[in-house]
Amino acid sequence: MSIMLARGNGANRRVAAATVLGIIITGPVQAQTSSGVTLYGIIDTMVRYSNNNAGDNNLAELTEGYFNGSRWGMRGNEALGGGLSAIFNLESGFDPTTGKSLQGTATANYGQQSTGGQGRLFGRQAWVGLNHDTLGKLTFGRQFTTAYDATSRFQPNGHPNLDAVTILNGYTGPRQDNMAKYFGQWGGLSAGAHYTFGEVAGHMKPSSSYGVSLGYKQGPVDVGGFWQQANALTTPEARKVWGLGGNYQWGIVKLTFGYLNNRFDVSPTRNDVFTGGFAVSATQAMTLSVASHYDRQRNASGSRIMVTGVADYNLSKRTDVYAEVDFNRISGAYALPAFMGVKGSKVGGGIGLRHRF
Repeated sequence: MSIMLARGNGANRRVAAATVLGIIITGPVQAQTSSGVTLYGIIDTMVRYSNNNAGDNNLAELTEGYFNGSRWGMRGNEALGGGLSAIFNLESGFDPTTGKSLQGTATANYGQQSTGGQGRLFGRQAWVGLNHDTLGKLTFGRQFTTAYDATSRFQPNGHPNLDAVTILNGYTGPRQDNMAKYFGQWGGLSAGAHYTFGEVAGHMKPSSSYGVSLGYKQGPVDVGGFWQQANALTTPEARKVWGLGGNYQWGIVKLTFGYLNNRFDVSPTRNDVFTGGFAVSATQAMTLSVASHYDRQRNASGSRIMVTGVADYNLSKRTDVYAEVDFNRISGAYALPAFMGVKGSKVGGGIGLRHRF
């Protein structure tokens, strides 16, 4: 395509050139006013010390952040008229200490296809869909499960990223492939549902996962519940989880609470997980929070206790520094987590930096 600039004085030519450049970069003016694409990201990393590690009892390291998995992404929308919009989200997770892609899956199971252990380009999210102002949102692709979304309200800082302080998302599964998902909100009431297609060669299971959730948020109250089943790919095993919980904003204090029940169809494993915590806006820039989880295993007596505290200070709207401490204790026949060397107690802590763009 050739573009000719009209003759005229230098100022006119410069205006014309700027107009052409704007069209090349942003597209036609009409499309620019009805749609938009946003580039965004978070980088969260910390210097951390902990004991009772596999292969190295005392470990000082630069690692992923406490609050968030580092990511960059693009989200966009196009207004189609009548309250309907086309939407998409592509989100890539990476390790800030090495730059490598994350969210790889070694073996296909429970709603995720195998990547051979390699990281995914858009491992955090990759979906497209439609959103209606009153009817809700319907999306298709790699997405977070409804149970994961629902349990975020059970914790003072949402789902944390650090392995040593996460329990709930081990049962809900953060995200799955090949998912059709719905979410709608009408005033304070919200509802969600998802269905994950199997789509793995040689396996004819009708679904890998499905779930539903309900929520209510009005004033200081934010509560909800969920039910979800995730089927194993090569065995008749199925993981079923349900839970209730929420949070209450009491002045400068946010109180959180929740319960999750986990069980398997074939394995006798049964878990009762209780969560509690609070966050205090001590100053305009400083937030102090404490979260605790108690996971009781019923089939073979055992338990995990986790307590963590964070002091988070905002340097600006996009940058904050924080200090955290965490404690874990594993007892009885409870399965040993990968971040611990031997059963017993583990203590860790560190200082982190988080930046959003």
